[in-house]
Amino acid sequence: MIKIDYLIRTNRRSISITISPKCELIVKAPNRLPLSQIEKVVQQKQAWITLHLDRMRETAKLNFNILNYYDMMFCGQLYHIVYDDKVKQISLEPNYCVVPKKYEDSVSKRLCMWYKKVALKIISERVEYFATLMQLSPSAIKLTNAKTCWGTCNSKAILSFNWRLVFMPHDIIDYVVVHELSHLVQMNHSKLFWDLVQSVLPDYKTRRENLKKGDYLLSLYRG
Repeated sequence: MIKIDYLIRTNRRSISITISPKCELIVKAPNRLPLSQIEKVVQQKQAWITLHLDRMRETAKLNFNILNYYDMMFCGQLYHIVYDDKVKQISLEPNYCVVPKKYEDSVSKRLCMWYKKVALKIISERVEYFATLMQLSPSAIKLTNAKTCWGTCNSKAILSFNWRLVFMPHDIIDYVVVHELSHLVQMNHSKLFWDLVQSVLPDYKTRRENLKKGDYLLSLYRG
């Protein structure tokens, strides 16, 4: 029998089942729905829950050092986190991420702030480069904390990118940037869209597959 770690009652009309980065089963259900009915739905979803729990546990195992802030990832490279009471800001050295000793108890929050700052700079520079190359003009660039996607483009020509994109190697960052810029021309995933992407990045299929392999990174730094 599947164990529910957290049952959250709200005014919602349906049941929602999610798995946290810590492999906890979270169920949100209507206030007056009997527990027996909730458990019945959970058991009906047992195959899906088991599959995703197994995947999340494997992700947690592979990323134990990152999840516990022993290591951090930046542009495809792993850095071991070290604390130094002589430094005043976070910096990267070969193979190491140096963090002020005073941030040790708030390292997750401090690293998130650092990531977002450098992410905006790196992604903005790549957008500017490819926008010039493709002769396109996005209206704005934003960072998001999305749980399931790396980037989006809306009808107002605003490009949004998940700040965790800077975990990825530069070629993957470029793929997501070109992908979203291409939506300024084709707001779909038609053949014309993919032809445009390919005209800029002939190896986009390989980059796209490598991006999918990194989807587990979307679960990192979520408390």
